[in-house]
Amino acid sequence: MSRMPHKIIQGLLLLALLLVQQSQAGEPPGLIVNVDASNPPLMYAGPHGASGLYPTLIAKICERAGIAVTLRAGSWRLALQELGKGSAAAGGIIKTAEREKLFNFSQPLFLERVVMAYPAKASGYGSLADLNGKRVGVIAGWSYGDDFDHARKDGKFSALDGDSDEQNLRQLKLGRLDVVLGIRESLQLALRQDGYRDISLSQAVLVSNPSFLAINRSSQQQALLTRFNLALEAMRRDGSYDALLRDFFAGKPAAR
Repeated sequence: MSRMPHKIIQGLLLLALLLVQQSQAGEPPGLIVNVDASNPPLMYAGPHGASGLYPTLIAKICERAGIAVTLRAGSWRLALQELGKGSAAAGGIIKTAEREKLFNFSQPLFLERVVMAYPAKASGYGSLADLNGKRVGVIAGWSYGDDFDHARKDGKFSALDGDSDEQNLRQLKLGRLDVVLGIRESLQLALRQDGYRDISLSQAVLVSNPSFLAINRSSQQQALLTRFNLALEAMRRDGSYDALLRDFFAGKPAAR
């Protein structure tokens, strides 16, 4: 068998090296993930940066997947803008038909149960139809599911955008809103911390929405999203996902 000339071997090795370097240059070094700064306990701006369930969970999943991650807490409007430009991922986002056209989503992170807060003296709220004709406080940029979005677009109620549960609850107390929508755990925390004794929460869940990590389809981060999903699935299988949620809501610090 004839041997390949030395110069040809060198050329092939150089070509392989260039291809590897180009491949690595095209791969994003890690994930930048924006979360909402004003939605405790799920995600918020803490004294040391992004805090809450979603930053804790995303950090742990990325650690398991070997993905470098930068977590940032800020305006949800800005998070959606940067997701739309492909400059950052978004954590704790709800999937809708419109968003699926633009973004790729992870496996579900958590199931958010949206309930209604209203003055205790008012009649109970239990369904989407109960919002008809009402002034409804929501968080700017949030989706509360396709049915809600369609009803809002059809003008069945007045949806007024706020920047936080606390802001919306203050407007409710002042009589500027009839009802406020929010995630059960977040509203429970806000009501407890601010001493609202004349506000009730609906026992019925308006909608249950799984939340996700989302990347822009043009961001070239699909390989990272696949690794993220595999790590999340492994955590569900071995029980560490359930343990993290249990410890978080019990107020225990996350294991390092």
